[in-house]
Amino acid sequence: MNLNHYAQYRETTPHRQPGLAYNTYLCTIPRDFDRVNLHWHEQMELIYIKKGSGRVSVNLESCPVEAGCVVPVLPGELHAIEGDPGVTMEYEIIIFSLSLLDSAEPDDWCRGVINALREGTLRFERPIRPGTGFHREVSAALDGADAACAERGQGFALLVKSCLFRLLYALYSHRDAGRAAPAGGDAEKLKGLMRYVQSHYGEPITVADAAAVIGYSPSHFMRVFRRVTGRTFVDYLTDYRLSAAIYYLKETDEDIGAVAASCGFDNVSYFIRRFGKKYGVPPGRYRRADGA
Repeated sequence: MNLNHYAQYRETTPHRQPGLAYNTYLCTIPRDFDRVNLHWHEQMELIYIKKGSGRVSVNLESCPVEAGCVVPVLPGELHAIEGDPGVTMEYEIIIFSLSLLDSAEPDDWCRGVINALREGTLRFERPIRPGTGFHREVSAALDGADAACAERGQGFALLVKSCLFRLLYALYSHRDAGRAAPAGGDAEKLKGLMRYVQSHYGEPITVADAAAVIGYSPSHFMRVFRRVTGRTFVDYLTDYRLSAAIYYLKETDEDIGAVAASCGFDNVSYFIRRFGKKYGVPPGRYRRADGA
């Protein structure tokens, strides 16, 4: 698991399937983490709420979700997850590459649907809520894939792929040709900023630096960032750096001072204090407990 996976799925148990680009993560808010920050990736993702309630944001549009809801996230779409205050929200993250379902045939009709998902032009209602035919089809496909992975019978990968094709059929058959794709202005600029943070989080980054990356004035940038994410850029940056610290504590033997410096904290005492506030234990004890 690389650093960016740590930033989004730390403290969770990934269920990988050997020889199959299909992973699931069982997650709980707030037990595993307080929220999943705004991020994106090039794989298809489905957020399947199992218990509780909260909000999921996709392409800067936030919507309430509750047990049973499924939120498909297309490749490249910005998304974030948070639970309702005082509520434990359990959910499954399902991630797979659409290439898993593509073929080498030049005239494969299915590629048109796959490309529409890749390009974000296949639109449908989100979240997919229980009590609809759309939901019954999607949940049956996801539950079938989960069952095949759990049983791991001979040739189970064929069953998983067949379930994913059922999922694509449900998305295609319930598409909404009249639903317009959201404007990509702020979303695309924020993706550029997040790429910058991923590459430079170990260096000093000011609000003015971040605003300059996306061509906004500092005051406009602060307003947009808070409106979109519900938090300040400084909070987002600190949270990302603390997630990076988890990676270094688990994957390296660097001392605490070096970990702090690698993650952009120029004051070790401040790093230890912020780490303890977020994770409940100081970094040294966290490392010892993880290695126990």
